[in-house]
Amino acid sequence: MRKNIYLRHRCIKAAIACSLLFLSLLVSCTKNFDKINTNPAQVTDDMLKADNLYIGTFIVQMEKNVFPIANPGSGPNNFGDEVYQIVQNLAGDVFSGQQGASNNWFGGSNNTTYNLIPSWYGAAFDRSYSGVLAGYLQIKTKVKATAPDVYAVAQIIKVASFQRTTDMYGPLPYTRAGGAGLSTDYDSQQVVYQTFFKELDSARAVLKDYIVKNPSGKPLVNFDAVYAGDYTKWVKFANSLRLRMAMRVVYADAALAQKNAEDAVNDSYGVFTSNADNAALGTYNGYNFHNPLEIITDNFNDIRMGATMESYLTGYNDPRLSVYFKQSDFGGYHGIRTGINVNDRTAYGKCSKLNVTTTTPVPWMSAPEIFFLRAEGALRGWNMGGVAGTFYNQGVSASFTQTGAGDASGYLNNATSTPVSYTDMVNGSNSFSTSPSNITIKWNDADPFETKLERIITQKWIAVYPDGQEAWSEFRRTGYPKILPVLVNNSNGTISTDIQVRRLPFPAAQYNTNASGVKTGVALLGGPDNGGTKLWWDKK
Repeated sequence: MRKNIYLRHRCIKAAIACSLLFLSLLVSCTKNFDKINTNPAQVTDDMLKADNLYIGTFIVQMEKNVFPIANPGSGPNNFGDEVYQIVQNLAGDVFSGQQGASNNWFGGSNNTTYNLIPSWYGAAFDRSYSGVLAGYLQIKTKVKATAPDVYAVAQIIKVASFQRTTDMYGPLPYTRAGGAGLSTDYDSQQVVYQTFFKELDSARAVLKDYIVKNPSGKPLVNFDAVYAGDYTKWVKFANSLRLRMAMRVVYADAALAQKNAEDAVNDSYGVFTSNADNAALGTYNGYNFHNPLEIITDNFNDIRMGATMESYLTGYNDPRLSVYFKQSDFGGYHGIRTGINVNDRTAYGKCSKLNVTTTTPVPWMSAPEIFFLRAEGALRGWNMGGVAGTFYNQGVSASFTQTGAGDASGYLNNATSTPVSYTDMVNGSNSFSTSPSNITIKWNDADPFETKLERIITQKWIAVYPDGQEAWSEFRRTGYPKILPVLVNNSNGTISTDIQVRRLPFPAAQYNTNASGVKTGVALLGGPDNGGTKLWWDKK
């Protein structure tokens, strides 16, 4: 059992308590996070002054906290790797079935078996406020009036981050965050999403105006590790993010969903249409952020391929299998089921590792996801600029191109293969003896709505790997793909084994430092503050 994740618990709790003691102090706290989250050897005061831009370092800070990314050149014990592990890997990644844990923290009673660990589930909340919101507030204070284009980019990054956060927790202290007062009330998730759409409206208008007036301008070129200061791509990203969010709320507010989905697709700048548009964070201009999954896989030896992923990719004879994962020590590709007792960590460590290196970019959003979103929109009768089957095929093809998996035409014509049963190579009692689904690959317009929806979401689930957070959200929204349920449920009845975990509880630090505020959040949640309560958009 690895020590590091335990040793960091106290640090993480302290960080949460510090950053959330008073949300009104986030701006002043940014001084400390600047020291933590930037490399002074790379961005100096003189460099900023020479560029006539004093705020670029906060763009760096925000970008590296959308997903918790380790500091450049920091090595395997960097705090960022372990924060990523508990924010992303031991939440969405394992809940989605894409990945499986090979460790047995807390004697096996942890997130993977639905005993949600407070020092784990609070970390995502803290990272959003202390890492992203703090930098955003600095930008808002310093340059909203003088450099509205920079502020617009910061707005988009903030929405990208908090969309993930609200999809973990539900209600958030969002519209009032950073204001005065000793406590901060929460907004309902409905209000949070409505605010997101308004913020994207504002940011898009500002950037489009800037592009017209400054067609070659790239004031953030030295700091923007996602798009190298290309505002045209930021507008496309904003539209694509709008499309993702629109579809997320379709079962809660169909009219709002359709309006924003059609707005995104039919805007003059449009949404992602090729992998050249993809948003990811990697090496750029001296910012050599390493991918935390490489450390978690190869150094910590804590994560492997998920059993559900094995079932689908093996059943489909999917060539992306060897792109995503390495062959196991058992021979072939074998995953680990979430929700089992990992009694022999060494044996489970022989399952398929993630095929990732330190320099593999961390994906934010890609063209395949957008094609699948348009496919679903078209399936619902919305104006997506095409028909569902065409977008579905484009999504699969774009995923094959993105991963280097070759020509997708043969795969797309496969009308017979389905996911297969799962065999646990260490303990046969953890196996799943039947296929989790009979969904095939080839598109068929004559199929019923739900069959076509399952086909779209299943391929989206495969394509968005390794972003298990997004995959988990789509599973909760649609019920697809059909994910192997846990065998061991230590939630004491708060989380259903059948419908699986639906959210993360609010951080313990909120109850200690923002008691009256979090009380409003629980009231807006509409159920107990545990992992079994559904979010506002989780209405299907």
